[in-house]
Parts: sequence; C-alpha cells; structure tokens
Amino acid sequence: MRIAVIADIHANLEAFTSCLKVIEEERCDKIICLGDIVGYGANPRECIKLVRDYDMATIAGNHDFACIGKTNINYFNSYAK
Repeated sequence: MRIAVIADIHANLEAFTSCLKVIEEERCDKIICLGDIVGYGANPRECIKLVRDYDMATIAGNHDFACIGKTNINYFNSYAK
C-alpha cells in the first residue's frame, strides 16, 4: 500500500492540485492530511472540497481550529488573522 502524507496546504489551490497530480501519478492508495488546509491562500473552500472529494484521513491544524473558533489567534501573524 502506498500512502501519501501532506500538510500545510494553507488554501493554496494551485500548489495543492499540483501535489494531488503527483500523488495520482504515484498511484497512492491513501492520502493523509496533517492539517492546516486553510489559512493565507485565497481558496479555502476549494481546498476543503478536494480533501473531502479524495476522502483523506485528516487531522485539524491550528489554522483549521482558528477558523472554527477553537484556538487563540493572538499569536498568529497578521497575514494569518
């Protein structure tokens, strides 16, 4: 079984789709996402949809928790807020 592990997408759809293309070319059986799907980039909804479409096993990162009000963002830099 081939497993791809990804993290820190940060709503960068272009980079994420490029990564998924390589994962498909490598014929990975499973994708595990270690969090931070959202934050910084302009396409959080699209990135979340792809994570769901690919049925990735996922844990939430600090940016993901921030979006649902589950972490303190005072220590985030200004771009992340």
